[in-house]
Amino acid sequence: MIGSRNLYKIKFSQLLLLFFIAVSCSREPEFIITTIVTETTHVVQKGETLETILDNLSVAGSRADIITSLQKAGFPFRKCLPGDTIFLVKEDSRFTHMAYQQNYHNIYYVDNDRGCFTVSMKYPYFDTVLTYMNGSVNSTLYESMLASGETSHLVIRFADVFAWEVDFFTDTQEGDSFFLYFEKIFCDSILVDYGLISFARYKGEAGDFYGFYYCDPDGHDDYFNQEGQSLRKSLLRSPLRFSYISSYYSKRRYHPILKRWRPHHGLDYVAPIGTPIATIGDGRITFKGWKGSYGNLVEIRHANNFRSRYGHLSRFAKGLYVGKRVKSGDLIGYLGSTGLSTGPHLHFELHRSGVPINPLRVDIPRAPSVKKKYMDEYIAHRDSVLNAVQQAASDGGERLPET
Repeated sequence: MIGSRNLYKIKFSQLLLLFFIAVSCSREPEFIITTIVTETTHVVQKGETLETILDNLSVAGSRADIITSLQKAGFPFRKCLPGDTIFLVKEDSRFTHMAYQQNYHNIYYVDNDRGCFTVSMKYPYFDTVLTYMNGSVNSTLYESMLASGETSHLVIRFADVFAWEVDFFTDTQEGDSFFLYFEKIFCDSILVDYGLISFARYKGEAGDFYGFYYCDPDGHDDYFNQEGQSLRKSLLRSPLRFSYISSYYSKRRYHPILKRWRPHHGLDYVAPIGTPIATIGDGRITFKGWKGSYGNLVEIRHANNFRSRYGHLSRFAKGLYVGKRVKSGDLIGYLGSTGLSTGPHLHFELHRSGVPINPLRVDIPRAPSVKKKYMDEYIAHRDSVLNAVQQAASDGGERLPET
């Protein structure tokens, strides 16, 4: 038999339960609607097209509308290059937004507003920062400049300034110094490129070389030394930027394969198979093909009765043919080990008037100097740049060494 106190407890708990049920029933039902947003980033790879990328990103249903809207906006489909970035947004599997960024220069936005596709463009804001940099060579110029926090692009640009003065394969010594005053270009605080190198200097056992960029009132621009002489010559000193010489020019060298003494009328540059090979100067192709112990060979005729030869190539550059005109620095082939070769290297020869000469000792004429009528202007420009460099070096707690 249940006591009155227990009965009271049961009835009270039942009333409390009924109260909560009544309150909950009096409220309108609440429904929480959740939208699933999916964000995807894709970097364009070699051989991909925008159409295939959109299919792979599961927006094939909107592909035609996206492509059509971009076409109307003048989107350069032929300039879809590896490294471009696509940022895509979907809501509940429905395409809503896309941003196509072309190497930090242009960004195309595609928006889907209930089936209405629109395209807009954004030009990113770039910051250009003048930078002073100096350092010492500890191993190679390439490794030393990379250790300073810059990229290989700047190293190559710097080497190009002095390509006719310094052979960075043979002339570089530990303890040599390099100095630059140049532009760094940033987009959203990210380094995206290098601008103009207005001043460069390389000091070592090979010499003390200055380079000042100058454009005269006629529009002719070049790098000049302190006296206004062009740093360029009619021929480059080397067909490779970074390598080392394993065998030098000699009138009598023991051949490792033929096992006999014979002349070696050239230089052997060692580098990995497939390393790009560039012509050392403007000229015309006079031979392209297989030539005995040279293997795959390219020969080029230059001005002033010079001819250059590039042997043991693994393959030739596309579009190369006898009679074609080439410019200094143009790609002509790739390093290999064809012909009579002990391993991957480039055999490089230089001839003048039909006679082989030592490429490291030949005196090659310079490009034109600053015109006399602009020399005073050049000197003022040179001194202004030096003052700016000295100030930048002082701000960094350093000073540019005196000449």
